Amino acid sequence: MNRSWLIGTAVIISAATVLLLPQLASLEPSLQSKYGALEVFGEEGTVLGNNNLVDLLGELPLTLSIDRVGWKGSVLSLDLKVTGNETEPQEIYQNMALAISFAFQETVNVDQLLLRIVAEDKWLESRRLLLAGDIRRSEWSPGLLEALQKAASRPLPESLKDGLRISESELWKKQFINP
Repeated sequence: MNRSWLIGTAVIISAATVLLLPQLASLEPSLQSKYGALEVFGEEGTVLGNNNLVDLLGELPLTLSIDRVGWKGSVLSLDLKVTGNETEPQEIYQNMALAISFAFQETVNVDQLLLRIVAEDKWLESRRLLLAGDIRRSEWSPGLLEALQKAASRPLPESLKDGLRISESELWKKQFINP
Protein backbone atom coordinates (compact mmCIF):
# COMPACT_ATOMS: atom_id res chain seq x y z
CA MET A 1 0.00 0.00 0.00
CA ASN A 2 1.00 3.49 -0.67
CA ARG A 3 1.80 5.55 2.41
CA SER A 4 0.02 8.67 1.10
CA TRP A 5 -3.10 6.60 0.41
CA LEU A 6 -3.16 5.43 4.05
CA ILE A 7 -2.73 8.97 5.39
CA GLY A 8 -5.47 10.26 3.04
CA THR A 9 -7.91 7.58 4.25
CA ALA A 10 -7.22 8.45 7.90
CA VAL A 11 -7.83 12.15 7.21
CA ILE A 12 -11.14 11.44 5.42
CA ILE A 13 -12.37 9.16 8.23
CA SER A 14 -11.42 11.77 10.86
CA ALA A 15 -13.21 14.53 8.97
CA ALA A 16 -16.32 12.39 8.51
CA THR A 17 -16.37 11.58 12.23
CA VAL A 18 -16.07 15.27 13.14
CA LEU A 19 -19.00 16.09 10.87
CA LEU A 20 -21.28 13.18 11.86
CA LEU A 21 -20.98 13.20 15.68
CA PRO A 22 -22.66 16.61 16.16
CA GLN A 23 -25.50 15.45 13.90
CA LEU A 24 -26.07 12.38 16.11
CA ALA A 25 -25.97 14.47 19.28
CA SER A 26 -28.57 16.86 17.90
CA LEU A 27 -31.05 13.95 17.50
CA GLU A 28 -31.18 13.20 21.24
CA PRO A 29 -33.28 16.23 22.38
CA SER A 30 -35.88 15.59 19.69
CA LEU A 31 -36.19 11.96 20.76
CA GLN A 32 -36.47 12.96 24.40
CA SER A 33 -39.23 15.48 23.72
CA LYS A 34 -41.11 12.94 21.62
CA TYR A 35 -40.86 9.95 23.97
CA GLY A 36 -40.20 11.50 27.39
CA ALA A 37 -37.11 10.53 29.35
CA LEU A 38 -35.00 8.01 27.51
CA GLU A 39 -33.60 4.94 29.20
CA VAL A 40 -30.73 3.12 27.62
CA PHE A 41 -30.64 0.20 30.02
CA GLY A 42 -33.43 -0.94 32.31
CA GLU A 43 -36.79 -2.61 32.48
CA GLU A 44 -39.25 -2.50 29.65
CA GLY A 45 -42.36 -0.43 30.23
CA THR A 46 -43.88 2.96 29.80
CA VAL A 47 -42.09 6.04 31.06
CA LEU A 48 -44.75 8.23 32.63
CA GLY A 49 -44.39 11.98 32.22
CA ASN A 50 -46.40 15.17 31.97
CA ASN A 51 -46.66 14.78 28.21
CA ASN A 52 -48.37 11.36 28.28
CA LEU A 53 -50.07 11.29 31.71
CA VAL A 54 -53.57 12.21 30.56
CA ASP A 55 -53.49 9.89 27.54
CA LEU A 56 -52.27 6.87 29.51
CA LEU A 57 -54.72 7.33 32.39
CA GLY A 58 -57.55 7.93 29.91
CA GLU A 59 -56.91 4.47 28.43
CA LEU A 60 -57.46 2.70 31.76
CA PRO A 61 -60.76 0.78 31.87
CA LEU A 62 -61.86 2.43 35.13
CA THR A 63 -65.54 2.47 36.03
CA LEU A 64 -65.02 5.34 38.49
CA SER A 65 -64.33 8.84 37.22
CA ILE A 66 -60.89 10.36 37.58
CA ASP A 67 -61.30 13.42 39.77
CA ARG A 68 -57.72 14.69 40.09
CA VAL A 69 -54.28 13.65 38.89
CA GLY A 70 -50.86 14.82 39.92
CA TRP A 71 -47.36 13.86 38.80
CA LYS A 72 -44.27 15.10 40.58
CA GLY A 73 -40.92 13.38 40.55
CA SER A 74 -41.75 9.71 40.76
CA VAL A 75 -45.00 10.14 42.71
CA LEU A 76 -48.36 9.69 40.98
CA SER A 77 -51.38 11.13 42.82
CA LEU A 78 -54.76 9.89 41.66
CA ASP A 79 -58.23 10.65 43.03
CA LEU A 80 -61.10 8.46 41.84
CA LYS A 81 -64.63 9.76 42.35
CA VAL A 82 -67.71 7.86 43.53
CA THR A 83 -71.02 9.51 42.68
CA GLY A 84 -74.22 7.93 43.89
CA ASN A 85 -75.06 5.02 46.15
CA GLU A 86 -75.06 2.26 43.52
CA THR A 87 -71.30 1.65 43.67
CA GLU A 88 -70.34 -1.54 45.48
CA PRO A 89 -67.09 -1.91 47.46
CA GLN A 90 -65.97 -4.67 45.09
CA GLU A 91 -66.14 -2.24 42.14
CA ILE A 92 -64.08 0.28 44.09
CA TYR A 93 -61.49 -2.40 44.95
CA GLN A 94 -61.31 -3.36 41.25
CA ASN A 95 -60.65 0.27 40.27
CA MET A 96 -57.97 0.55 42.93
CA ALA A 97 -56.33 -2.64 41.63
CA LEU A 98 -56.35 -1.26 38.07
CA ALA A 99 -54.65 1.95 39.21
CA ILE A 100 -52.01 0.02 41.18
CA SER A 101 -51.39 -2.36 38.29
CA PHE A 102 -50.94 0.57 35.92
CA ALA A 103 -48.55 2.39 38.24
CA PHE A 104 -46.25 -0.53 39.04
CA GLN A 105 -46.66 -3.10 36.28
CA GLU A 106 -47.07 -0.90 33.21
CA THR A 107 -44.72 1.97 34.05
CA VAL A 108 -41.07 1.98 35.05
CA ASN A 109 -40.74 5.33 36.78
CA VAL A 110 -43.60 5.47 39.30
CA ASP A 111 -42.18 4.74 42.74
CA GLN A 112 -45.19 5.81 44.81
CA LEU A 113 -48.93 5.95 44.14
CA LEU A 114 -51.07 8.18 46.33
CA LEU A 115 -54.54 6.84 45.62
CA ARG A 116 -57.70 8.33 47.08
CA ILE A 117 -61.32 7.36 46.64
CA VAL A 118 -63.60 10.34 47.22
CA ALA A 119 -67.38 10.62 47.34
CA GLU A 120 -68.98 13.59 45.68
CA ASP A 121 -72.29 14.86 46.92
CA LYS A 122 -73.84 16.85 44.07
CA TRP A 123 -76.59 18.28 46.26
CA LEU A 124 -74.23 19.69 48.87
CA GLU A 125 -71.42 20.33 46.38
CA SER A 126 -68.91 18.65 48.66
CA ARG A 127 -66.33 15.91 48.49
CA ARG A 128 -65.55 13.46 51.26
CA LEU A 129 -62.70 11.00 51.55
CA LEU A 130 -63.65 7.30 51.61
CA LEU A 131 -60.37 5.43 51.19
CA ALA A 132 -56.74 6.44 50.84
CA GLY A 133 -53.72 4.39 49.89
CA ASP A 134 -50.01 5.21 49.98
CA ILE A 135 -48.67 2.39 47.82
CA ARG A 136 -44.93 2.13 47.19
CA ARG A 137 -43.20 0.13 44.49
CA SER A 138 -40.66 -1.19 46.99
CA GLU A 139 -43.40 -2.59 49.28
CA TRP A 140 -46.23 -3.83 47.06
CA SER A 141 -46.39 -7.33 45.64
CA PRO A 142 -48.42 -9.11 42.97
CA GLY A 143 -49.98 -11.16 45.78
CA LEU A 144 -51.38 -8.03 47.43
CA LEU A 145 -52.71 -6.85 44.09
CA GLU A 146 -54.39 -10.20 43.47
CA ALA A 147 -55.96 -10.14 46.93
CA LEU A 148 -57.36 -6.67 46.23
CA GLN A 149 -58.73 -7.80 42.85
CA LYS A 150 -60.49 -10.74 44.49
CA ALA A 151 -61.81 -8.77 47.46
CA ALA A 152 -65.56 -9.01 47.77
CA SER A 153 -67.90 -6.32 49.03
CA ARG A 154 -66.79 -6.61 52.64
CA PRO A 155 -64.02 -5.13 54.81
CA LEU A 156 -60.48 -5.60 53.56
CA PRO A 157 -58.23 -7.89 55.62
CA GLU A 158 -55.79 -6.04 57.87
CA SER A 159 -52.83 -7.65 56.08
CA LEU A 160 -53.99 -6.14 52.79
CA LYS A 161 -54.61 -2.72 54.34
CA ASP A 162 -51.17 -2.79 55.96
CA GLY A 163 -49.39 -4.01 52.81
CA LEU A 164 -50.92 -1.34 50.59
CA ARG A 165 -51.13 1.30 53.35
CA ILE A 166 -54.87 1.70 52.90
CA SER A 167 -56.83 3.72 55.42
CA GLU A 168 -60.61 3.83 55.66
CA SER A 169 -62.72 6.79 56.72
CA GLU A 170 -65.70 6.49 59.04
CA LEU A 171 -67.96 7.41 56.11
CA TRP A 172 -66.58 4.42 54.15
CA LYS A 173 -67.27 2.07 57.04
CA LYS A 174 -70.76 3.48 57.62
CA GLN A 175 -71.98 3.81 54.02
CA PHE A 176 -70.24 0.98 52.18
CA ILE A 177 -69.13 -1.69 54.62
CA ASN A 178 -71.77 -1.66 57.35
CA PRO A 179 -74.89 -0.18 55.73
